[in-house]
Amino acid sequence: MLLLARMKVSVMRDNREEIKLIAKRLIHWRQQQSQGPWCLLAIPTFRCNVECGVCFRNWYPIPPFLFDELPDDRWLRLVDEAKDMGVRFFVIGGGGEPMLRGKLVTEMCVKAKRLGLEGRLQTNGTRMPPETMKALITSGWDCISISLDGPDESVNDAVRFEGSFRKVAATLQALKEMKAKLQSVYPSVCINMTLTSQNYNRLEDMVKFCADIGVDMLSVNALIESSVSDTSYPLNPKQREQLPVHVQNAVTKADALGLTHNLNNLLFLPEASKNGKSPKNPEPSKFSMMLAGAHCLEPWAGLSVVSSGHISPCCFFWDESSECIRNMTLAEAWEGSYMTSFRIRMLEGNFRGECVTCSFPHSGEYQLLKETLKNNAQVATQVGLRGLAYKFINSLGTHGVYGSYQRFKEWRAIRRALHNESQ
Repeated sequence: MLLLARMKVSVMRDNREEIKLIAKRLIHWRQQQSQGPWCLLAIPTFRCNVECGVCFRNWYPIPPFLFDELPDDRWLRLVDEAKDMGVRFFVIGGGGEPMLRGKLVTEMCVKAKRLGLEGRLQTNGTRMPPETMKALITSGWDCISISLDGPDESVNDAVRFEGSFRKVAATLQALKEMKAKLQSVYPSVCINMTLTSQNYNRLEDMVKFCADIGVDMLSVNALIESSVSDTSYPLNPKQREQLPVHVQNAVTKADALGLTHNLNNLLFLPEASKNGKSPKNPEPSKFSMMLAGAHCLEPWAGLSVVSSGHISPCCFFWDESSECIRNMTLAEAWEGSYMTSFRIRMLEGNFRGECVTCSFPHSGEYQLLKETLKNNAQVATQVGLRGLAYKFINSLGTHGVYGSYQRFKEWRAIRRALHNESQ
């Protein structure tokens, strides 16, 4: 999901060149050269000012540790650490509404741009004061992603909350007018829409709304149905059968209007969403221990830092047992035991339930990344057990005995992946 967020930042640019760069960074991993995250998602708060029908907060209680938020100065230092680690895309989002910490978020955005990072802010669009809009525009902030689930009040407010369409439309209009006044094309504006039974047949109308109000991209994402299976939000079989026609009509209109979109991804919804059941984890042999064959590449390319400072490979879950940047650097957390173990399990096909039902690995962008990674596979010099043992011993001073052993296991698994890809 982090990679997908990154791929939406520069909405008017071809993703293929960026995907090649990400693939190149992943190839370094295959060659046993640890790389920093390509994309970092900062989640400064899990508090929210609204209650939306499709939000996970309605089904999963927020653990208390997530409300113990990092102080402002630690979040601002995180921006520096991201730059030092080679992060290219800095995303500020939320399990809550990031603009509840609006002063901090604005400062983080301005600092990220000053350091040369590309940035994306994800928000519900209800708390965007003029001073924040001006700071984002004048700093050259790259993209604001605003949640909206319908082209009018009747559709959107049925999914979100009463009055939300009016508030978001006002924010979009204000952004359009201020960008024109300041003569700037930045930030680009993306509408983030969740596909439900209430809006699946209004995609074409949504395209027109976005084009009329100055939106640059429409991103429509599949519903995580495992959390809302007992509600009216998931599409029923008849609606799923009708969906391709609505998608094609919307694609035709969007292309004619010059609106960037990801609508074609809706034609490849994961099987788990179609039958409401989670498929079993694939057997490790089916992955052939290939990095390009891993179910998801997020653990090598992206990282989330949640409100408490704990890290996660993506935005879909959090774990209090993971490393926390409250008492360590971002680099230490990235190369720590939690992420190392997670990468090994992903290579082995032993991943979490959230990973099974996630729609991101089925997206067109992600499949293109995997294909690029396979096509650019290079046969590295065979280092053998002696080379691996040397790396293991050499890392003891940096990572300690347990950390070095975990990294050794990961290097060995990636070496197997490289060997299999060279066949």
